[in-house]
Amino acid sequence: MSSCLVGIDIGGTKLAVVIANSDGRILNKIRQPTKSYKGFEYAIRLIFDMIDQLLHLEQLTRDQVLSIGISCGGPLDTQTGVVYSPPNLPDWEAIPLADIVESEFKIRPVIENDANAGALAEWRFGAGRGYNHVVFMTMSTGIGAGIVVDGRILHGASDCAGEVGHQVLIPNGPVCGCGNRGCLEAICSGPAIAKRAQEKVRKNPHTKILDLVDGNIAMIRSEEVLEAAKSADPLALDLIKEVSFYMGWGIANLVNIVNPDIVLVGTIAVAAGDLLLEPIRRTVLEMSMQRPGGIVKIMPAQLGQHIGDLAAISLVV
Repeated sequence: MSSCLVGIDIGGTKLAVVIANSDGRILNKIRQPTKSYKGFEYAIRLIFDMIDQLLHLEQLTRDQVLSIGISCGGPLDTQTGVVYSPPNLPDWEAIPLADIVESEFKIRPVIENDANAGALAEWRFGAGRGYNHVVFMTMSTGIGAGIVVDGRILHGASDCAGEVGHQVLIPNGPVCGCGNRGCLEAICSGPAIAKRAQEKVRKNPHTKILDLVDGNIAMIRSEEVLEAAKSADPLALDLIKEVSFYMGWGIANLVNIVNPDIVLVGTIAVAAGDLLLEPIRRTVLEMSMQRPGGIVKIMPAQLGQHIGDLAAISLVV
């Protein structure tokens, strides 16, 4: 092999490095805990060591690295390559990540917000293949989106496009991590679903959800809500109905503004399947304008646990 691509996925709990051929086919990968409490210098040195380890395993040298893609939690500046205080990466305050990597490898990396890179990966390798206008929505600890238009990521004026989780749907509603109230994320994210479930179970303990956590209400997560809903538990189904309505409302707003071919929803929606997606589709049809709502597909994301690896590589293929 004359050259290879390197992909780096930087998260609050794990660091992943992959090596791929020039077509984007992953040849090898390695993961390590981020240990974010040790700060960015530890993480950077570990990433460099991981790259060298993979190159050695594939009998490659640094000179054969053609491009480097980095997927990282934001906020960040894609032009300067500076990372600004991601919530899950304490001590990463205005880190000139692109400059640091370039200094080490003599290659200017491509750096992208992880949701945007995930959208590009789904467009290139996943359920978004064949579509020109693709929205990929994360639905896990938080809710965000990456938007791909004609093969290009929509960044906005300050790299903040896609913060769909912070549209306000309930004035004076639940407090969101952004400091506002009633955001989509504060209603439909995994922690929000868990919190709402705990509140409902305290008032009505006759539910399978409680059985799934051996009676410990504090242990209820969105996973237990989904499992109970699949068993037709009335309380869990009521929660799913509530979540699907607000997710559908939020997606309908996005459909009216962006007019995508397809909206791909990850994590919780993948686990729930049509139990969540069918009522979301109905709400989108009811609440969006006729033409954009009539053509858009609402589907589960496809790449699953591989999205981080492919997200970084998709930036440089």
